[in-house]
Amino acid sequence: MTYYFAATTPQYQPATFGTVIAGSYLGSLAPDIDDAGADIWHTVPLGHTVGKIADPILKHRNISHSLVGLALYTIIVYAILAALPSYWGIATWPVLISSAVAYASHLLADAFTVEGIPVLWPWKRNFGLPPKPFDGIRIETGHWFENLVIFPAVNIILIVIIMINWDNIKRVLLK
Repeated sequence: MTYYFAATTPQYQPATFGTVIAGSYLGSLAPDIDDAGADIWHTVPLGHTVGKIADPILKHRNISHSLVGLALYTIIVYAILAALPSYWGIATWPVLISSAVAYASHLLADAFTVEGIPVLWPWKRNFGLPPKPFDGIRIETGHWFENLVIFPAVNIILIVIIMINWDNIKRVLLK
C-alpha cells in the first residue's frame, strides 16, 4: 500500500484504493499459502478446509517463498484484475504492483529468520539475511524478540508512514 501512495497521483479512486488494500493484505499473506495454519486460510472462504487438503501436498517455505512463487502470484493477480469489468474503475497497475510489493516484503521479512528462504527455488538452498558468518543474529519465528521488538517496530513504522502520507490518504478517501 505504501507503493500506492508513494508512486501514484493521489486522486479519488475508492475502487482502486479498496482493491489496493485487499490486494496488499492478501499479497502479504500469500507466501504462507503452503502452511495449513497460516492466516491466509482463515481469511478466504473455505480456506480452513482447503488449507487442510493442501497441507500434506505442500512443504512450508518452498515454491511460495521464492522468486518463482512471486512471479506466479503476480501472473495470477494480473489475470484476475484483467478479468474484472472496466466499469468497476479499478486501475490495474497500482493494484498489481502494490500486491506484488506486499508479497515481496513477506519474502524479505522471512529472509531475516533463522530458516531463511529458498529464493532460487527449485534449488534447495535457503538464503537469509544477514548472510554467513553473521547468520547467528537472525530472528527466530514466534520468539520473544519478534513479538516484543519487531512487531511493535513495524507498527510504529506503519503509523509514521500513514502520518507522512495523511494528506494523500485524505485525497484518496474524501473527494
